[in-house]
Amino acid sequence: MIKLNFRTGSAFASKKAHNYFANKNPEDIRSIIVIRHAAIGDFMVIRPFLIALRKYFVNAKITLNVLGTNTYGAPEDLVDALHIIDKYDPNDKTKKTSFVQRYKQVKTLPQADILFDLTDSSLSLMLSVFSGASIKVGYSYRALRRAFYDVSTLRSDFVWEGNSIMHQLQILGANTQYDPYEFRLTTKTTRKKDPYIIYFAGASVENRCWGSENFCALIEKMATTYPQYQHIILQGIKEDEKFLEIYEPLKEKTNVALQEALPLEKIYDYLGEASLVIVGDTGIRNMAVATNTPTLGVMWAPYISPLRYLPKLRYHKVVFNHRFEKPSVDDVYESAVNMLK
Repeated sequence: MIKLNFRTGSAFASKKAHNYFANKNPEDIRSIIVIRHAAIGDFMVIRPFLIALRKYFVNAKITLNVLGTNTYGAPEDLVDALHIIDKYDPNDKTKKTSFVQRYKQVKTLPQADILFDLTDSSLSLMLSVFSGASIKVGYSYRALRRAFYDVSTLRSDFVWEGNSIMHQLQILGANTQYDPYEFRLTTKTTRKKDPYIIYFAGASVENRCWGSENFCALIEKMATTYPQYQHIILQGIKEDEKFLEIYEPLKEKTNVALQEALPLEKIYDYLGEASLVIVGDTGIRNMAVATNTPTLGVMWAPYISPLRYLPKLRYHKVVFNHRFEKPSVDDVYESAVNMLK
C-alpha cells in the first residue's frame, strides 16, 4: 500500500487521498497525467521527476500535457503520450482561446488515477479540476489553490525547483535519486583534450540580461587567464541572440570563437563536453544542468530567488548579492576561477 507519511503542516492530504492510497500499491496505478506548461528550460527541470515517476509507477501510462505554443524540447522520450491544450488560437496567435474551447480540450485527456500539476497556473488549475482524475497532486504557492488538490506539497523558492517538484512524488513514498540527477540527454562528459568554456549572454527576458559589455569584459579576462581553453560565445535562436557586439572586440584572440545556434540533436552533446557554462537566467542554463555540466549562473532579479534555479550540487553555482544588484565582472570572474580550480 502507499502510505502518505509526513508531519502535519509540512504538506496536505485529504481524507479522500488517505483512503484511496490505503488500498493501492504503486503497481496498481495505471494512468498518470503530468501538467507542465513551460518553455524548453523548464522541460529540462522535470526530466528527473518523469524518470523517477516511471520507476515508481511501473505499470502506468504517462500523459504529459503541454501548451500548443511551447512544445519545443518537450520530454516526449520519457512519456507515453503528449496532450496539447491551446492558450491561444492555433490559427490566430493574437487571440486567446475561450473557456469552452479549453474545456473541450481538457475533456480529451485520458481518465487518470493520479494527476500531477507541475505548473500552478490558472490554466493548470482548470485542467486539474475538470480532468476527472481520481487523485490530484499539486504544489501551489497560494494557500487557496491547495484546496483544489487531494495532495499538496509546499513549494519553496529556496531550493531548486526540480526538488520541489520531486516532493510531489516523495510524499507518495518514492525514494528518489538526487546526486547526480538523472536526465538521460547525453552520455558525453567534460572534454579533457581541447577543453572549452561556453558563454551565453541572453536571458529569459531582456531586463535580466547581464549585459554585452559585462560578458565582453569577462571573456577577455578569462581568455587571458586560461589560454589553454577555447572560449565559446554561443549564439541563440532569437534574432537578438547573435552577440556580435561581444565577439567583434575579441575576434583577434585566437582562443575566442563564435558558435552559431545548434539544433537540439547536437546541443546536448556540445554542452555535455564543456568544462563550464556561464549564463544568466535562461533555458540554456537548464539545458547545461541537464547534461550534468558545471554551470555558473548570473542572477539578481528582485523577488526571484536565485536558489530556485540552483541544484544543490558542488558543480553548480550562482553569482548574486544580498542587495540583488547586478554582479560585477570581478565577482563573476572570481567565481569562474574558483569553479575551474
